[in-house]
Amino acid sequence: MNRVALLPLVAALSVLQAEVTYASPLLDSLSVFASGAAVGGTQPDSVTAGNGSVWIEYGNGADSTGAGGSSTIVQYNAANGAIQHQYTISGLVDGLKIDPTTGLVWALQNNDANSTLSLINPTTHTVSAPFRYGPPYQYTTPGPLARGYDDVAFDGNKVFLSYTNPTSPGDPVVQELNQGHHPTGTLTTTDILTNAQTGTNSDTDSLKTTPNGSLVLTSEGDGPGSGSDGVITLISKPGTSSQSMQNVLVTDGHGNNVQGMDDVLFPSATSGELFFTDGANNDVYEALVSGLDSNTPIASLASFGELGLVDLATGVATPFITGADVPGGILSSPHGIDFIPAAVPEPASLVLLGAACAGLLAFRRRVV
Repeated sequence: MNRVALLPLVAALSVLQAEVTYASPLLDSLSVFASGAAVGGTQPDSVTAGNGSVWIEYGNGADSTGAGGSSTIVQYNAANGAIQHQYTISGLVDGLKIDPTTGLVWALQNNDANSTLSLINPTTHTVSAPFRYGPPYQYTTPGPLARGYDDVAFDGNKVFLSYTNPTSPGDPVVQELNQGHHPTGTLTTTDILTNAQTGTNSDTDSLKTTPNGSLVLTSEGDGPGSGSDGVITLISKPGTSSQSMQNVLVTDGHGNNVQGMDDVLFPSATSGELFFTDGANNDVYEALVSGLDSNTPIASLASFGELGLVDLATGVATPFITGADVPGGILSSPHGIDFIPAAVPEPASLVLLGAACAGLLAFRRRVV
C-alpha cells in the first residue's frame, strides 16, 4: 500500500516562491517587436504600453518647432505585434503616454516651439484637434533657446508636464496641468519645479512616475549649459507643500557622464516585458526580463549605447541590454522605454498551483 505525505499548502507555495526568486536582473529573451519599415515610419522614439496595446511614435524627421512634417503613431497588439491602427499627427510628437484614468493616449507635439497636445481615442480611433497652451508658456519663436513641452506623467488625479530647455534660473522645468485628466480650451499650468531648484540647467526631457508616486525627470545631458551631464531628478510628493527632490548624476563608473539620456523607468514588478526603441536602427525591441528591483531604474543611455541599471546611491550605470544582445549586434541610439508587468496568477490559480506542487513533492516522498 502506498501512503502519500501531503505538504501543507503554505510550505508548497514557499518552495514555489523560492524557485522563482532571482539573485540579479536577468535578460531572458530579446527580439524585434516592430520595424518602422513596415509602416513607412522612421526614427522611432516614444513608446507607451497598456490595455493590450503598445504604442510607438515615429518622428519621420518632422520639425520640432512645428515648421513642417508629421509623425506616425502606430498601435500594435502587445501579444503578437500585429498592427491595430495607424495615425498621422502634424509636427513632431515627442511625448506619448496612456492616461490610466481615461484610457486616452496623449500625444505631445513640437517640444521646441509652438507646442500642442492631441488626444487619441483607441476605441473610436479619432484624434482631437490640438490643444494649445496659454501664455506665458506658449513659446512661438523657434531658435537655439526655443522651449516647449516634452512629456507627461499621471499621478493620481494630477497631471504633470516636463518643460524643456531652461535658460534662466526662474524657468520652470516641471509644471502641473490645471485641467487635469480632461483638457479643454486653452491649457494652463502651474509651476512646481524650476531650473534653479534642480541646479542642472540641462535639456529636461522624459517624465515618468515611480511605483510609489514620485516623479522621475531626466536631463539628457545635451542641452545649453548642461556641461554634458545626464541627470535623473527624483521628485517626491510632487505639487504639494512637502515636495522634495534629489539629483542623481549618471556615469559609467569611469568618470564619463552620460549624454543623450532619453528615458528612465522604475519597473513596477520583478518581471515582465520591456519595450524600447532604437531611433538609428529604426527598430522596436521586446525584452522578457526578470529579477528586477523596483528601486533600481532602467535608463536608455545613448552615449553608452545601452540600457543600463542605475545605482541611485552612486549614479553608476551597469549595462543591462547592449548591442551584443540585440539582433544585428548594434544598439546605436536607445530612446523610449516602457514596461508591462508579468501577469500575477489569480488566488484560485495559486491554490491549484500550490496543491499541484504539494502533490508533486509528496509523490517524490512516497513511502511503501
